[in-house]
Amino acid sequence: MAGLQRIDHAKVHVTQLERALQFYTEAMGLVELDRRGDTVYLGCGLDDNFDLAVAEGGTGIEHFAVRATDASVVDDYEDRLTGADVAVERVDGYEPGQVAGVRFDLPTGVPMEVVAVADEAYEHSTDTRPGRAGHAPSTVDHVQWFTPDLGADLAFLRDTVGMDISDVAGPRDDPEIAFARCNTLHHDIALKAMPEDGPEHASLHHLAWGFDSIDHMKLFLDTTAGHGMEFERGIGRHYAGDNLFAYFWEPGGNRFEMCAEMAVVKTPEPGYTEDYESATTAWGPGAPDSFAEGSGLVRDGED
Repeated sequence: MAGLQRIDHAKVHVTQLERALQFYTEAMGLVELDRRGDTVYLGCGLDDNFDLAVAEGGTGIEHFAVRATDASVVDDYEDRLTGADVAVERVDGYEPGQVAGVRFDLPTGVPMEVVAVADEAYEHSTDTRPGRAGHAPSTVDHVQWFTPDLGADLAFLRDTVGMDISDVAGPRDDPEIAFARCNTLHHDIALKAMPEDGPEHASLHHLAWGFDSIDHMKLFLDTTAGHGMEFERGIGRHYAGDNLFAYFWEPGGNRFEMCAEMAVVKTPEPGYTEDYESATTAWGPGAPDSFAEGSGLVRDGED
């Protein structure tokens, strides 16, 4: 469906909020923009929009949002989803800087929003918010979670939400991973099939941050390593999406990815690769055993 731009933000839960916030601001260079109740809102500092909402209590994703071009698109989505018998909730102004929004659940229970924001201006690199560090990421890039029913979530994103599918890996009738996009960048959402011994509910695999270049990403990696961060995987390049990557577990208990050079995709039909490793490994080595772990799903603010 026309009118979606990119992923807008995600809300995660952490085990030690103040420790996590210290890392986000001092090591990652993010900017604290607001606090509402028990939730802290942080941004990359190139505009007034928040990219990450965080609260204490457990770990994992509470919801994520994609950005609409304006409030009329949000209204269109409310009509579209209601017409498809999907339960929707209006969340206009529920979070800072958002003038309109609708929230709904994917088939496996992950809450998703379509939102419109007040600050729609394009970003200026010389017009930054106080506290932003030069190595800070430029934007939130995408989200990936483990899903116990990849086919159901993928069909919902494609047929009900109207997103395009860029790539699918593994058997076509039982894929291992799939990538969905709002516009032309390869993916805003990645869906990974739940490991056989995984939980029955969805679980956050990672939240990714976008960087302007490999040099920008390298500066971030050097800085966070200087703050004691140990990297789980990377630096490397994925085959599906062609993007550079590195991963670590942040102190709050969730996995973050650093991402640069995401491919632009304009073809309507998805690409197919043999399996998960073929899709995610261009340079090698493959994913470590720890990649079978997620950080969870938080429902309705509960731990």
